[in-house]
Amino acid sequence: MDERRDAERAPPEVDLRVVQANERTLLAWIRTGLALMAFGVVIARVGMMVRGTEPASLASGSSGWLGAFLVAAGTLSNLLAAIRYVRVRRAIVEGRAAVPEHGTVVAFAYGMVLVGAILALYLLMS
Repeated sequence: MDERRDAERAPPEVDLRVVQANERTLLAWIRTGLALMAFGVVIARVGMMVRGTEPASLASGSSGWLGAFLVAAGTLSNLLAAIRYVRVRRAIVEGRAAVPEHGTVVAFAYGMVLVGAILALYLLMS
């Protein structure tokens, strides 16, 4: 009788494929964040080279602000990825349904669409 109770209380067996899929998703988000950060640095530096200014005057032009925004967006992407990963991993280990919320992902996607539109307008006007 005690063996059956222990079996009922034991955590469910974790499927390694599901855990690894969660890790791959984390790595994809991190790659996205790193790409955004690198793109932001490139935009800021190219803007400085075109204007012929020193690195200390990064905020003097709109490319500096856009670059800083993209670096911040990449950092936010990595933070959201880490939070999402921890939540989903905890659910997987505890045997609960590991369905992450989609609101954060959709909001981030809309934000990046807005950044793309602003960047396109910036390029057309310069």
